[in-house]
Amino acid sequence: MDASNRITIREWKKLHYRDARTDLVNLGRLQGAMDKAGNAPTLADLRTRELRKYLEFRQAALFTYLVGRFVVKPPLGYAMYEHEDYDSVIRWKEQRRNCYVAVQLKEIVPTHLNPKAEINVELAKLAKYVTSEHTVVAFHLNQSRLLDFSALAKPDTSCKEIWLYGALSSNQSQWFLYGNLLTDTPAFYETNYPI
Repeated sequence: MDASNRITIREWKKLHYRDARTDLVNLGRLQGAMDKAGNAPTLADLRTRELRKYLEFRQAALFTYLVGRFVVKPPLGYAMYEHEDYDSVIRWKEQRRNCYVAVQLKEIVPTHLNPKAEINVELAKLAKYVTSEHTVVAFHLNQSRLLDFSALAKPDTSCKEIWLYGALSSNQSQWFLYGNLLTDTPAFYETNYPI
């Protein structure tokens, strides 16, 4: 491990790691209470500069929760930490040793915001960016259109892994995780939103 990696790990050890499931349950309850009161923020509200961090927290929590359900043995924690090529860090234990991975959060926005937003276009853009071979890229597919997984193009990129996740139902009670796109046989997982 080179010196820069040791410095990075030292920084990551100091971060405050959150429990994704707990955060998602609390966000779900808060959303329900605000809906009932008639003053819930819309997704458009969450895209404003003042509230954007809450959208990013939710995306990081969702990705961490899904990875913990299907890929890495829990418990996992996540911390928001913006750096050159990532937005959050996930931490877990393997054989009593802390493990970390940097996650770059991306979003395929709803078609009413950008009718041209398309996953293969965004995947192709990864070839243009210099991304660490240790960074995982997580795309939140925030669209209601059907996705043909067999039509996804494997991008030429230096990142470690690429995952897709999104809601399977319009009420967002069911979610999927699909990846790693850089392997020959990506896996598909689905689960309910935690309650």
